[in-house]
Amino acid sequence: MKNKHKRYLADRAGVVGVVGFGKTGRALLDFLLEQKECEHIYLFNDTPLAAPEEVAARLDYESRGATFIIGESEFPRLADAELIILSPGVDGRKERYDPLREKGIAIISEIEFAFSFIEAPVIAVTGTNGKSTTVSLIHHFLSKNGFTSFLTGNIGTPLISEVKNIPDNAVVVVEVSSFQLEEIADFKPHIAAILNVTPDHLDRYKNLEDYYAAKLNIGKNQGTIDYLILNDGDPYLKEKENREGASAFPGTARKVWFSRLQRDLSSGAWLEGSNIHLKVNNIDEVISLRENPLRGVHNLENLLAAAAVARLMGVTAAGIEKAVKDFKGLPHRMEFAGKIGDVEFINDSKATNVDAALKSIAGIDAPMVLILGGKDKGGDFTMLRQSIKEKVDHVLLVGAAAHTIHRQLAGLDNGQRFIFVADFAAAVAEAYRLLAKKGGVALLAPGCASFDMFKNFEHRGDVFKEEVRKLKGSIHG
Repeated sequence: MKNKHKRYLADRAGVVGVVGFGKTGRALLDFLLEQKECEHIYLFNDTPLAAPEEVAARLDYESRGATFIIGESEFPRLADAELIILSPGVDGRKERYDPLREKGIAIISEIEFAFSFIEAPVIAVTGTNGKSTTVSLIHHFLSKNGFTSFLTGNIGTPLISEVKNIPDNAVVVVEVSSFQLEEIADFKPHIAAILNVTPDHLDRYKNLEDYYAAKLNIGKNQGTIDYLILNDGDPYLKEKENREGASAFPGTARKVWFSRLQRDLSSGAWLEGSNIHLKVNNIDEVISLRENPLRGVHNLENLLAAAAVARLMGVTAAGIEKAVKDFKGLPHRMEFAGKIGDVEFINDSKATNVDAALKSIAGIDAPMVLILGGKDKGGDFTMLRQSIKEKVDHVLLVGAAAHTIHRQLAGLDNGQRFIFVADFAAAVAEAYRLLAKKGGVALLAPGCASFDMFKNFEHRGDVFKEEVRKLKGSIHG
């Protein structure tokens, strides 16, 4: 970590405010307290810190010099700050931040702050779905081929946590969400990828264009020596390019497209049977996917994007092909959760929106029971109508959104297709009952957030897997 990019602290030795006391907020506190360059460090959190672990953590940070300001009524105290750094879940576009901006206070995201300390090239990936798998693939391809790669961001390790460990000759692979991209100023990845842009988080954004604009921010600072990887099969991205041409995407990066369906792109990656065809910098190469361990059509797109990025970084086609074979898929993403008799259970708890659920369904070719439901994010479940009609025998509805989903899909209900279940124990048991005689797949692809019943999508997936294990034990003793 060098100092020449340290602009956010170099001229601000006064008060720095951190908003949010989750994993990212704590990582920011650790970094700022270690730097010892701030006169005061404030931690603001809207809600009380009541859990024993939170209370203990607060006492530790206070003993090291941080000042906590808790509760909405205390928000005005942030006006004392010269710099405010937001955790990813914090919406800095709310009106209460306007007076702070008018006062001249810089309000930025954690990835913007962390980037100001990094000299190494950055690869950043965003998109509605597939981000975590794609950054994991990129990191795997690089690491297996001699690169020192750091995997960070929305996948679990805040970028600021790794800043002090990243040498200039490393590569930083960052998963970034629309939330994180809202408050960037100078964040500039050498290679950026937009995997797809489909409706999501409409409980936060005022409309689709507002959400899409946040995603497109990823390329706004890129120059002509940088690359922007785009999905040729994504309707929004292609229509935007067809409509607006060269001005469709911010920045001036070179565009590299990938496609699961379109062949012979002028520059990019596409499928030819069980192979990836790569055309990067006027070099044509083929990568075999015969030993690809990932299932689902969406993972083919993730592989295409990751292969294009790795090739642009200098990894050979042979090196990518070898690395594909031993990649282990991520938990809760089309994950095998067990088999009871001829019924296979698939855990795709990470399918937290309608488009993700749609792609999950497309990846199954067997009699299917689909488990849908959770906390609704304003999704349009009518998008699932045709796929359910063609591929799904029964839909089990669970959680807070169950009746909303049923209303949107009621025209498909013949009195037997849709079944309401109370919890995952009931869902697993009912799915097995429906498929036991003929066999097939019970697919958890909720299409919703998890917060109605669970801490997060990982917790939801773990509960699903545990219920499968319990049912198998009760049947087989």
